[in-house]
Amino acid sequence: MGNSKSCFSEEELQDYEDLTYLTRKEILLAWSRWMELVQCQDSSNKSARYPDKVIHQLPELKHNPFCERITRVFSSEHDSRMSFEDFLDLLSVMSDKAPLQLKAFYAFHIFDFNEDKSLDRDDLGLVVDKLTGDSGLLPEEKEKLVDKLLEETDLDGGGISEEEFKHLLTKCPDFIHSFRFSI
Repeated sequence: MGNSKSCFSEEELQDYEDLTYLTRKEILLAWSRWMELVQCQDSSNKSARYPDKVIHQLPELKHNPFCERITRVFSSEHDSRMSFEDFLDLLSVMSDKAPLQLKAFYAFHIFDFNEDKSLDRDDLGLVVDKLTGDSGLLPEEKEKLVDKLLEETDLDGGGISEEEFKHLLTKCPDFIHSFRFSI
């Protein structure tokens, strides 16, 4: 672990601690995991960006049906390539210490496939498809589920807004515990 610490100045470590929900120990562990993931020998280049195929090898993402959306949303350039700092942002939001409102913000953007700042019928259909996979859900059942989500959550008829989505998640106590993974 001493080797990892030498890659960071004291100021960098302090900045990362101040800007994330991660401890110094978690940041150093994240760096070790990052280096394993990207198989990089140049430990001085923390801003190097790697393609999503590399990032998707992370066990917590490898089998996640939303892995492409997660890497796109957490990519600072929204191009599905990630730097170490993007990776830290991801780990910070997925930490136990991140607040519900922050987790809800990112979950909303992950589910907003067409990136129009609203969860509409198409977005919700894709979410249901991703969550049910090859479960054999009939198109009529999927349609009913999407209709029910819109009926219960979309108060103004314009698709589910970020605020409506956050409100929905306040009624789902398990969300904060399921929208996480550990370093």
